Amino acid sequence: MMKHRVLVAALAASAAFVAAVPAAAQVAGIATINTMEVITRAKAFTTAESQLDTTFKPVRDQIQARQTKFQTDARALIGTIDTNKDGQVSEAEEQAAAARKDPNYTQLMTLQNQANEEIQKLQMPSILAELFAFEKLLQLYDAAQISVVNARKVNVILSPEAIVYAPDAVDISDAVVAELDKTPTVSITPPANWQPQQRTVQFQQQVNELKRRAYQLAAQRAQQQQQQGAAAAPGAAAPAARPAAPATKPAKPEPR
Repeated sequence: MMKHRVLVAALAASAAFVAAVPAAAQVAGIATINTMEVITRAKAFTTAESQLDTTFKPVRDQIQARQTKFQTDARALIGTIDTNKDGQVSEAEEQAAAARKDPNYTQLMTLQNQANEEIQKLQMPSILAELFAFEKLLQLYDAAQISVVNARKVNVILSPEAIVYAPDAVDISDAVVAELDKTPTVSITPPANWQPQQRTVQFQQQVNELKRRAYQLAAQRAQQQQQQGAAAAPGAAAPAARPAAPATKPAKPEPR
């Protein structure tokens, strides 16, 4: 449920821009809708996310353990490639190790490829389950949108970004959410040999990107609050004039 709350917070932030320029109004048969916001607000989306978290938690724990094992196994090898001993493997150091056919680099790449293959196999069932749930949600969304369009005699639907000004009544998002919520759950169990539509894959990528941004924003806010708390604490040391620049590459490669 935490993941869903964070995602909803990110969507609310993005919706603030749309609200600043009124999202839509059903004027002369014209309406607007924020598809991503509507689907992620639906009860079926929330329920599916919760079911996926619960069902695949053991698998995600396995993935985390495998990533940790790779990092442990790779630590000594990374140290040999880090020639300037700054605690990071730069692109130049990686290229140099590959060019001289460093056996440690070759072994590191072998370990990383093995870890990637194992993690991908572990991830596949949960990825397919999520895609199946999303495809069902998209089908429900299509039906809900058509129902609202017919009920309100809408002739044209525009994206919020395409509207410079319109009264709030043009936005049919809430109406479509209400229609969607008539079906509060979807299955997360795909049949054998099921394959997702391209539209579903694209939707999953959009959801994942929203989650990534939401977690990044949450992490930044948490860091800011921590820094503010430290600065306000009695006897706290004065902050540095300039924070250290973030590393351009991680100190060690991780499975992709």
